[in-house]
Amino acid sequence: MKPAASEEFTLAPGLIQLNHASYGLASRTVADAAMKHRRRIESDPTRHLGAELLEDLRARTALVCTAFGLTPEHTTLCSNATSGAAAIIASVPLTPADTVVVLDTEYSSINRAWQVASGRAGARYIEIAVPLPFQGTASLLSRLENEVPGPVSYLQTSLISSSAALRLPVAEIAEWTRGRGGHLILDAAHGPGHVRIAPDTWGVAAVFGTLHKWLPAERTVGFLWLTEQLVDRIRPAEVSLTWDSADLVERFSWPGTFDPVPRLCVGAAVAQWVGWEHKGLLTECEKLADHATSTLEALAARPTAGREYLPPRLRSFILDGVTVAEVKSALSKADIRAWVGPGPSGECLLRIATHIYNDRGDVAALAALLEEVLHP
Repeated sequence: MKPAASEEFTLAPGLIQLNHASYGLASRTVADAAMKHRRRIESDPTRHLGAELLEDLRARTALVCTAFGLTPEHTTLCSNATSGAAAIIASVPLTPADTVVVLDTEYSSINRAWQVASGRAGARYIEIAVPLPFQGTASLLSRLENEVPGPVSYLQTSLISSSAALRLPVAEIAEWTRGRGGHLILDAAHGPGHVRIAPDTWGVAAVFGTLHKWLPAERTVGFLWLTEQLVDRIRPAEVSLTWDSADLVERFSWPGTFDPVPRLCVGAAVAQWVGWEHKGLLTECEKLADHATSTLEALAARPTAGREYLPPRLRSFILDGVTVAEVKSALSKADIRAWVGPGPSGECLLRIATHIYNDRGDVAALAALLEEVLHP
């Protein structure tokens, strides 16, 4: 029998959802709150999408900051992680004298955005290979030291990488970057609601991410955190009516006509997430992820890193001897949802996420399927 908490979601009967990390999933509670916000907005759009909206969004920003330990004057909500990244990449000054370093485990569109920006400015773009399984902090820092000549302007890394699900050593990478005179830009798409966020402690220059992946929030809602030095510099990638605002929240509050409801619902999502945490449900998800890891390892699926670098509820595995297409097809036919795709070197990666609607039966079904695929 599925966990009682699974009733909070509208997943199709019989579907095994182990791909929570790709898109997240709004709960019934948050969906109900969203409906109320939409009805209120449609009752008087001129009022509710006008000046009143800014104060509503400012209140939600403050709530997110309180929940995750961020400074309100350095934080704003935005459309999603991609829009936050685009704002940073479009706003930081790049010249032919600059060097941008990006790890190849980053989300591909982020790498491409830095590559395009560097190309336009004539800046040097260096992509660092991170072999899987991840060999650890010392190996990564040695690779950076050996493959990056001279000063660095910006280094892009993730708190938790997307495809390979690596919990990267952010503080150590930031320290190395500062030692080369540069700034670390952090992708925290898989942070809020999953792992602790501490940009001040880590010494990073900017953080972008999402709130709809690990919170039961409506899609899409992102966030942006900036150091004091960047607060006045970073502007939305789209030039809208509030682009010139000196106020960070206002600057990102109106990217043209948009649906503000996902941002307005973050309070309901945070409250429900806090409730799950207090009940120990998220701890149970972590235990289930550990169980899944040991179960799949027994089938010769190789974790992408050692235990120290594994996120609590997101795990990725290297599957040898099979293709991405073969695994995708088998999962689809069995109504099991998990992310499958190529790793940085073309290896077949399988990524799973454990959430409060999952149980050991889901892991057993996945394991049985992989047994057929890996050992026909």
